[in-house]
Amino acid sequence: MDFGALKKLRVAAIVWIFLSVFSSFAQAAGNDAKAPETASASLTDVAIAKLEKGSITLGLAYTQVTYKTTHANTIGNTQITDNGAPSLIIELNSSEKKLKSWPLRVGSAIIGWDINASASYFDTHYQLINSAFRGQNIGTRVSGGFIGVAPTLFLKMGPLYPGRDIYWKVGYGIGPGLFQGSGTALFNSPQGGVINNVGSSSAVFALYNTASWQFQVGHWYLDIMGKWLLPQDGNRTSLESYGFGLAYRFDL
Repeated sequence: MDFGALKKLRVAAIVWIFLSVFSSFAQAAGNDAKAPETASASLTDVAIAKLEKGSITLGLAYTQVTYKTTHANTIGNTQITDNGAPSLIIELNSSEKKLKSWPLRVGSAIIGWDINASASYFDTHYQLINSAFRGQNIGTRVSGGFIGVAPTLFLKMGPLYPGRDIYWKVGYGIGPGLFQGSGTALFNSPQGGVINNVGSSSAVFALYNTASWQFQVGHWYLDIMGKWLLPQDGNRTSLESYGFGLAYRFDL
């Protein structure tokens, strides 16, 4: 039995449950004017009403994830990465809200906002020693998962061709997240290199940042993305993820 695969499935299931809850709350907060107004409407009814106006995006990406943290009685921080690996794209998105638009020769430019929630699993086991990008396998490893919810400001241009559902979209968002990661990592100390335990098996609050550049054709997305998490664990920890992927948006 592949216990590693079972662990990943368990983490993914937990992350998805939290993601669904947070996304429902975020979309409900952003659409109060359209929420059910009857006293008998339950929280579940409100969440379903908001999700029906949004979408879920699923796809496959190639990303490089790097975990950084500090430790008492060591010099500087440690950095451990996955050297780049395939990863799933799992996102919940609210409907887009337009703030301002300008007509272009073809289509229009739109400034707007939406709410995006994302979940991911990471497994970093290449220690960055003599390179800023490519790590070495020395037996250290940090793995875990995270979720984040972010109101996102975007600029969208299109349709780029008359009668075709083709757009460019670039956006940046910041919001709350949950982070869980633990393992071992190499640190420099006055006595030389030392391997210490890092992270925690418990989830901690994190500041979540996300940036993306998208080329949209119908429901298909080519996405160049970056995500940064700053877990509030007192150790100046961060998780950075950069990559690109292809995904499909399903309306809810």
